[in-house]
Amino acid sequence: MTLRALAARRRPDLAAAEERMRAAGASLLETHFVDLAGTLRTKTGRLRFDPDGEAFNPMLLATARGEGEPNEEPLFPSPFAGVETGFANALALADPATVRHHKWAPETASVFVDLFLADGAPSPLDVRAPLKRQEERALRLGFEPRFAVELEFGLFEADPVLMKTGRFGELTPWGASPANYDAARAPGQATFVARLAERLSALGIGMASFVSEYGRGLYEIALTPKTPLEAADDLARTKLVLRALAAEHGLVATFMARVRPPGRESGCGAHIHQSLWRDGANVFAAEGALSPLALSFAAGQVATLAETHLLFRPTMNSYRRLDLEAWSPETASFGVENRMAAIRGIPGAAAHHARLEHRAAGADANLHLVLTALLAAGLDGIEADLPPPPPASGLPRGADFPPLSRTLAASIEAFAGSAFAERVFGADLTRHYADAARFESDAFERWLASHITDFEWRRYFL
Repeated sequence: MTLRALAARRRPDLAAAEERMRAAGASLLETHFVDLAGTLRTKTGRLRFDPDGEAFNPMLLATARGEGEPNEEPLFPSPFAGVETGFANALALADPATVRHHKWAPETASVFVDLFLADGAPSPLDVRAPLKRQEERALRLGFEPRFAVELEFGLFEADPVLMKTGRFGELTPWGASPANYDAARAPGQATFVARLAERLSALGIGMASFVSEYGRGLYEIALTPKTPLEAADDLARTKLVLRALAAEHGLVATFMARVRPPGRESGCGAHIHQSLWRDGANVFAAEGALSPLALSFAAGQVATLAETHLLFRPTMNSYRRLDLEAWSPETASFGVENRMAAIRGIPGAAAHHARLEHRAAGADANLHLVLTALLAAGLDGIEADLPPPPPASGLPRGADFPPLSRTLAASIEAFAGSAFAERVFGADLTRHYADAARFESDAFERWLASHITDFEWRRYFL
């Protein structure tokens, strides 16, 4: 739908939302855009929803992770947003369904935007758009998808000197113990969790649980089920709330996939729980087991894991999290109640608990893109009536469970050549995402080439 047509449809809802926010005391508006990394890029201004759309800085479409540090290369080359286009403005339109009032900061409201080209056509680089399309597809097939995310992350004591010099590895973890499920691991933990739950609730986000993970400074938050788009939006907002709340408590939050070397403590994943519903019933449930439809959904996901692996593990650091025995999947695999499989089947104690859990994605992944790939692949499996994938018992290794790529470079090439990715995301977004990942891989190689590593000093100096 063009900007003009969508703006006409949204005009009454945006006017009502603005009136509602003003009545609640808001005078400022945080406008959120989801970038390729899944990070919320935010502009703060006076509270006003432009019913005709507003200018959008295209630089954000080509901004590298970490603003290009430590190479000081903030932008990656892109034909969609770069020198060739003069960084010409794009357009953005507020999504009224995402308007929220920040009750803990009552002067502030926030909203997500949809992106459009200068001529008013939908932007092919809007990462929320493919997920909307797959949700609409599911509804046409008679299904209501419900997704819930478990996010693992790190909390460390902020140290301005260490942080300004990039010495993040020397930061002190929040909580001295590596113990799992310890409610008193860190000083002030209960207060932090209470404030977090309050802020998320104000944004319409349900916190199902908060636990300490195995690893110093590592924690996990589980969110309640929503539609896939709502779940992805909630996760992006949750990351922003975590970062802001951590800063208020003298902490810093990280969503790196690995903050400890492999084999030492846990990494940080993003586990996706998925089910389909029809007429109020969970169609993944079948008398204490998973239904044939659920197994076809799982088969579709297993079939595309290799070619979409880049979405789940998008950075150089992501591949340090590959560790089958630490429950971070290494193969395209499915297993009932098997946490070492990429897709875990969970029959549940009751019909409404039956679901599938995707376990490959890291906390560093863009959940809008991840959830799009999972929903599209699952629906493909249902429409093709795929047979159940081979079930893994114990470690999923062997001929039935193809290995997933172990390097960023290999994942990039698989994704760039994927017909599935091009069909689901469009040729432009597929190319743009692959180009961004190549820049990421090349940036790491350029950094290595310009530095003498600790390995070299210790191995070759004497």
